[in-house]
Amino acid sequence: MRKTALATAVFSAAVAAHAYGDLHPTAQAGGFELSGVGTRGMGRGGAFAARVDDSLALALNPAMLADADAQIVLNASLAIWDACVTRSGNYAGGAPPGETYLGGGTIFAAGDGPDNPSTWADQAFPRVCNGGMPQVIPQIMANVRLTDELGLGFGIVAPNGVGTARWGASDGTVTANGQRLPTPVRYQVTERDLLLFFPSVGIGYRPFDWLRVGLTLQWGVGIIDFVNYTNSGTAASGSPGTLAEDPSSDIRTHLNVVDPFVPAGTLSVHLIPHDNFEIMVSGHISDAVGGVLDANGTLELRTGTYGTSADGSYVPTSTTIQNARLSAGQPFQFTLAMRYADRIRPRAYRRTAGEALAGHIDDAMQNENFDLELDVVYEQLSQVTDFVVTTPTGSSGVLRTGGAGGMSSSVPVPTPLPIPHGWSDVITLRLGGDVNAIPGMLAVRAGASFEIPVDGKYRNYLGNDFISGWRLGLHAGATLRVDRFDISLAYGFFLGETVDVAAADARFRQINALQMQGVCGGATTYDPAHPVVSSNCYPGGFGGIVNAGRFEQMFHVISLGASYHF
Repeated sequence: MRKTALATAVFSAAVAAHAYGDLHPTAQAGGFELSGVGTRGMGRGGAFAARVDDSLALALNPAMLADADAQIVLNASLAIWDACVTRSGNYAGGAPPGETYLGGGTIFAAGDGPDNPSTWADQAFPRVCNGGMPQVIPQIMANVRLTDELGLGFGIVAPNGVGTARWGASDGTVTANGQRLPTPVRYQVTERDLLLFFPSVGIGYRPFDWLRVGLTLQWGVGIIDFVNYTNSGTAASGSPGTLAEDPSSDIRTHLNVVDPFVPAGTLSVHLIPHDNFEIMVSGHISDAVGGVLDANGTLELRTGTYGTSADGSYVPTSTTIQNARLSAGQPFQFTLAMRYADRIRPRAYRRTAGEALAGHIDDAMQNENFDLELDVVYEQLSQVTDFVVTTPTGSSGVLRTGGAGGMSSSVPVPTPLPIPHGWSDVITLRLGGDVNAIPGMLAVRAGASFEIPVDGKYRNYLGNDFISGWRLGLHAGATLRVDRFDISLAYGFFLGETVDVAAADARFRQINALQMQGVCGGATTYDPAHPVVSSNCYPGGFGGIVNAGRFEQMFHVISLGASYHF
C-alpha cells in the first residue's frame, strides 16, 4: 500500500503547480495581477489604456507609441497580500469521535506534550493566513520616435501582483492555541515563489490624425516554485468518501520548473473622433505555458515529512525527479477604453512641420485641465481548465521505514497528472482620471476598479493559490514634474470577496492513490480531451474533498515611478 501510495506524490506536486495559473500577464483582470499596471495606472484605478502617453504604452496600448515623446520609465511596486483560509471540518478526518487517526512515530506524537495528537485530533481546523514576504515588482521601459508618425517601445514588463506566499511554517506546520499542528491547507498549496518577466518590443503608427494602430510582441520567461503535500494513507476503516489525512502518511512535494519562452502579443487600435474624446480597443493573446517550449525542471518528493526514526514510522527521505514538465492553458484578454479630456490647447498632431522637427508632442499633463476614462476588460479565464504535470516514463521515488526492520522501496510515479481549476471569465470595470492642479508641474489622480466573475462556478475548485470572487479597488496618486523628470506615487487598496465554499459545492480533491474518488466510466488515466473541470471526473488516485471552507483576501499596493523625457 505504501508503494502504491507514493506513486501519487508527483500528482500532489501538480496541485502545487495550480497556483501558477495567473502567473501569465493575461491574468490582469482575474488573477495575481491587479488593476493598474505602472504607477500612474495604479493611481487611476487601472483606467489608463486610452490615456497612456509614456513607455507603458508598450504593455497597455502600443498604438500610442506613435504619439509619446522619447523617454525612459522606471516603476517599482510593493504588493502585500492579506489572505486567510478557514477550512471546514476538523483534524479527526474519518476517525471515530474521541479517537486519533494518527500513526506512531510522527513529530506530533512525542510524550504528553501539547503537540500530542490525542489533545487536538477532534479540534476544528484553525484559520491560516498568508505569511509570505511582500513582493517588489520592477518594470523598466523606454520608447523613441523613429519618425513623426512612427514610435518604437522596448523594455521588460512584469505583472503587477503577488507571486510569493507561505501558509504556515516551512516545515508544514501551524501554531494555534500554543499547539503545533499540520497546516490544514497542505493538500492545496503551502508555499509558492514566482518570478515572471516579459522582454517586449512594440511599434505604434499614426496613418491619419484620427487613427493609431500598434502591436507589441512579448517573450515571456517564468520561474515557478511550489510546495504542497499529498497523503498515502487510507480512509478511516476503509470507508470511501471519508478523508485520509494522517500526517505520518504525508508526502511533501516541491515543483520547480522554468519556462524559457511563452510568446504573447497585444494589438491595439486607437481612434480620436473628436479633440476631446478618444476610444481604444485591444486584444491580448498568449501561447500556453509549456506550449512552444517545455516548462521543464525538477520534482522533489520527501516521504515521511512529519516522520521520525521510530520503529514503524516513515523516515524522511528525498527523491528528485529530473525533467518534470508543466503545461497550462492561458486566457485571452480584450479591452475597450473611452476617455474624455478637458483641453487647454489643441491636439499636437495639428502641429506645423517646424514644430514637428522641434520635437513638439501632445503633453496631456500640460495641455489638459482634467480627464476621465472608463476601461471595460473582458478576460477569458474559463480557458484555464486543468494544468498538467508530466514526468519521464519510468520515474520513481524512494520510500523508507524506520526501526531495526526498516526497508527502502523504489516506487514508480504515474504520468501525466491533472490539476483542476475551473475559473470563470471575468469582467473588470476601471474608472479614473487626472486633474492637473498645476498644469505641467503637478497632477493628482484617483480611481476605482471592480472585477466580477461571470458565473459562480469558480467556487467548485477554489484553492488558496488563487482566490476568485469579486474585487473592489480604491486608488489614488500624484505626479510631480521637475524639469525633464516626472516622479509619481500611487496607492491601491483591493478588497476581495469573502467566499464561502459549501461542502456541496467543493470539488477539489486530495491526491491519494489508495482512493478512487471521482473516477467516471472506469477511467484510471487522464484524458486531456476531457478536463476534470468539464466532467468532474478525476483519474484514479484521488481522495476526499479538501477545499470546503472560507476564503478571505485583501491587497495593498504601493507604487513609485520615475520617467525622464529626452
